[in-house]
Amino acid sequence: MQTLTEKRVFGNKFGTTQLFVATDAGLVGVTVSADQIGEFGLAYRGTVNGVTVDDRGVLIGTNSDVLYSAPPDSESPQRAQSRTFEPVTTDSFGRAVAVGFGPAGPVAADESGVVAGVDEWPGGTDWITVGDTAGVRAVDGELLAAADGVYRLTEAGLTQSGLDDVRDVAAHGTPLASTAEGLFALGNGWLSVREGAFRRVASDGHGHAHAVGPDGLVRCETGHSVIDGDWVDAALPVDSPVVDIAYGGGIVAAITDNGTLCVDAGDGWRHQLLGVRGVNELAVGSGTATE
Repeated sequence: MQTLTEKRVFGNKFGTTQLFVATDAGLVGVTVSADQIGEFGLAYRGTVNGVTVDDRGVLIGTNSDVLYSAPPDSESPQRAQSRTFEPVTTDSFGRAVAVGFGPAGPVAADESGVVAGVDEWPGGTDWITVGDTAGVRAVDGELLAAADGVYRLTEAGLTQSGLDDVRDVAAHGTPLASTAEGLFALGNGWLSVREGAFRRVASDGHGHAHAVGPDGLVRCETGHSVIDGDWVDAALPVDSPVVDIAYGGGIVAAITDNGTLCVDAGDGWRHQLLGVRGVNELAVGSGTATE
């Protein structure tokens, strides 16, 4: 249990960041301060296939619709596990396997590969199809990871941007893609930075990046570009396999198969067992300003 002093440090000295874990049981909301893991609990009950968060709020993809939680009021901030969710539009999307915030607002994909955006954001009433692929695995900004490659969201719809069997993308800074063949960074075309069957990739856009590969976690050494840097093995303080990795609020976080959350604010990993299984995705908010 935290002492009163620790609670004051937790809430004031470092600021806080909200993390969200999509699982088969629901959406777990977690509050962290630097690498101190605080309160956590279920913010939504029911299968959550995907989650994303940025300054526009939190999106989750469920088996029946895409739901949204607005950014908390700075005057009375809402705890991560107390966030409330409503449908993005009055027109139900149905089962969403991937969600993200694109340049124009919420983006969602169904299990058949249809990708849709909202007719107007905020306040839209309908989902509008923008394209379809062989199956979307992830959405990050203007990029989509799909079974038949990387796609870019444009005003004209979806534009294929290369690669094949893409499992995940990181759009911040130099784009990264994890595929069945390896890890790639976008320079003069897609450049291989490490071989192997990679499942997840995340970046802060400033040369810091991690990926989940066949042998576990790897990272790009600090101070190098993701193209020219050395991608080296990175170990977590737990034995459970890594499911997902994400950046935000000045931290990097990982979630494992047995529901252990690991957080690193620059001084090494701290971890906490959340008590959930069936983990699907992890998202980290931008955090509050520090004092």
